[in-house]
Amino acid sequence: MSKRLPRKVHNLLEKSKESALLAVDIYNKPKTSFRAGGFVVLMCIAWTSLLHAIFEKQRKKYFYKEDKNIRKYKKIDGENKAFTLLDSATEFYKNENDPIFKNISFFYELRNKIEHRFMPIVDPMISGECQALLLNFEELLVREFGGKNSIVESLFIPLQFTEQRKIL
Repeated sequence: MSKRLPRKVHNLLEKSKESALLAVDIYNKPKTSFRAGGFVVLMCIAWTSLLHAIFEKQRKKYFYKEDKNIRKYKKIDGENKAFTLLDSATEFYKNENDPIFKNISFFYELRNKIEHRFMPIVDPMISGECQALLLNFEELLVREFGGKNSIVESLFIPLQFTEQRKIL
């Protein structure tokens, strides 16, 4: 019999899975002009929430401490300020040469450009990296929380059009 997850872990895990599914939904939706932007932002939320859920499960603190007092945490709107995606990934992977860490780091930097500066036209250039980000997410999700939390059964292969048709 499996043990129920603590509420905070469960909530972070659900937020993570929902964000990933929304990211894929946006990416696969026809005529979406903000396809890569929506995918990147939502997958960064998904990854951050997944890593925070893992830290919660491990009872590991993932909050920034005040500079002057190491027992006191920085606050935002009265709550402890949690690690960013990049700091969470650095804490989790420990090796900046890890290919999964590099993939996350690439999207973290791209998300910052999308959110804070401009939206580069990148859709056709990052499809492989997007696929890797999603596959890495699913692998870690299942490894840490079991197959019952997999999102793969909620996904499907989108139908596509092509100008060139073969007659069978």
